[in-house]
Amino acid sequence: MYKSILEIPFETVKHFPNRISHQYMTRDGEKTRTFAEFTRYIRVLTAGLADAGIQRKDHIGFFMNNRYEWISTDMAIMALGAVSVPRGSDTTPREVQFIYNHSDSSYLILENMNQLNDLLEVFTKEDWKKCIKIFILDRPEESKIPLKIRSKTFFYDQILEAGEKKLAQEPDMIETLMKEINEDDLLTIVYTSGTTGNPKGVMLTHRNFIQNVVANTPRLEIDSSKAEKTVVMLPSWHVYERAFEYCALDSALTLVYSSAGRFASDLLRIKPEIMISVPRVWESIYQKMIKAISQMPAFKRYLIFFFIKVNQSYLSSALYIKGCYISLKKRSALKKGIVWFLHLLRFIFLYPGHRMAGVLFKPFREKVGGRLRGATSAAGSLPKYLDELFNAIGITLVNAYGMTECAPGILSRTFPRNTFGTTGVPFDNTEVQIRREDGSETDIGEKGIIFARGPQVMLGYYKNPEATAAVLDSEGWMNTGDLAVRSENGEIIIVGRAKDTIVLMGGENVEPEPIEDKMKESLYIDHAVVLGQDQKQLSAIVAVNEEELMKLASELKLKDFDIHMSGKDSIEHDHIYEVIMKEVNQLISKEHGFKRFEFITKILPVKNDFSIGRELTQTLKVKRQFIEEKYKSLISRLMDDTDKKRKKK
Repeated sequence: MYKSILEIPFETVKHFPNRISHQYMTRDGEKTRTFAEFTRYIRVLTAGLADAGIQRKDHIGFFMNNRYEWISTDMAIMALGAVSVPRGSDTTPREVQFIYNHSDSSYLILENMNQLNDLLEVFTKEDWKKCIKIFILDRPEESKIPLKIRSKTFFYDQILEAGEKKLAQEPDMIETLMKEINEDDLLTIVYTSGTTGNPKGVMLTHRNFIQNVVANTPRLEIDSSKAEKTVVMLPSWHVYERAFEYCALDSALTLVYSSAGRFASDLLRIKPEIMISVPRVWESIYQKMIKAISQMPAFKRYLIFFFIKVNQSYLSSALYIKGCYISLKKRSALKKGIVWFLHLLRFIFLYPGHRMAGVLFKPFREKVGGRLRGATSAAGSLPKYLDELFNAIGITLVNAYGMTECAPGILSRTFPRNTFGTTGVPFDNTEVQIRREDGSETDIGEKGIIFARGPQVMLGYYKNPEATAAVLDSEGWMNTGDLAVRSENGEIIIVGRAKDTIVLMGGENVEPEPIEDKMKESLYIDHAVVLGQDQKQLSAIVAVNEEELMKLASELKLKDFDIHMSGKDSIEHDHIYEVIMKEVNQLISKEHGFKRFEFITKILPVKNDFSIGRELTQTLKVKRQFIEEKYKSLISRLMDDTDKKRKKK
């Protein structure tokens, strides 16, 4: 058992010094690094940062995207016993300022000069005064550092040069530092996504991440003797990606860094054996695949869809025989036996079709390289249609569930136990309960909130004891805020979110309240409810002010009866929709500090008949679940991409 995450690469290098640890693109072409080169880089960078003054328990604001230097810097910071406070290089300057100050960071690490230039516009004199030093990875040909921070700004090449000198004097620095690290030491503070609101800082220890390495690596079934590869494109600071990279280092897996633009071509070129992803990735692959099938001759198209159905049925029966099924009520042994026997017959009958499907779907498997033996999808619920489709064509896709506060793993399916539609079973060393509002455990098939306890659960939220107490009790149980039911066979199915955070299909976390508050700046909008859980993009219900609506109708020379209603709720007129949508686009924009994935792409304008006790609380906050249920049928239509009238032009 490891005592710290830092031990992992230095243990792996003993067995695989010449294996490629990382592969990535630079301006000069593709580069590779072996485990021996990687661990030496960590040694040099650690020495250089130590020479620059970073000490144990210092907090380091660390804003860089996924790349070789990210994981190297991560290791160097933890080697010094300092605490990393990471986010991506695309974090808005205001958010950087908040995270940097709230986390009590005293050093700043940036990826490029553009970030520094942006911060110059928002950082105050006090912010720069408390910043001891600034480290910038990429040095441009001309770097004009403002005089006020010139003396405290350094580029990585300078740090590495100083590190080489210090390492020559102290060659065993890493070994000495490693002995001082304990598994309960604070490793990182990861801030949950926020927009104009303030995000919370999740405090995670070495123990939290070690649990994910110990519990998840066996589930990935990586054989270190086979020199397998993976292609990754998620941000390294995100705990899902970060924990996977630690698992990869533990199992001597080669990490190939990609990007959204190169991902499809990198899959074909690298031919990975294992990968992690988010539902949005599979949605993109699915759309391309369906488009390719639609262009085939009719006979071949029908043949492919037929064998997809055949193989889905075969796999469902194969899983049922192994005890992998969803049943939301307890059945008698006789009934289970009868159903089991029927599945056995179907399994035998469909076996020839399964073998034929394996041959027929080979071209589709080659779209992801042809060697992919398994993939994990998390950071958002995997739609069942994607789940069944990809497994049917021979791409083994398992669903997983976790949260930043658990670094992140709580539940997952496994390759042998891959029940479609479920989120699997708890990780080893992890307890999971589904509770009613009164704290008692639910019965089979009964909805409740997931509570988790184990070594992966966070210390708490940094400088926020109230928020910590709201989700973490004295016995170590974490209230996830997510709703689930338990199947008869013990597997868990996520059915919704009790808390407000929205997770898009691409894995992005969105806090809806700041978006809703901004939208209400429009005279037309009295209330707004942002939607988008497990969708590609955000949409919103907007309760329109009736007085302003009538003014707008008058300006557009419309009569009252021209403002069509659907069930007297939905405002359907195209011109009115366009005016309100234009306002929303102006408010929820980059200029107002919103990220692109936070933009609203569709709206559902409705009459404002919201009242206290129904749609609104006593403090006039909207009741999301009530509103979503009330407009359920209209929301379903809103989410339908075939509704051309509701598509953003």
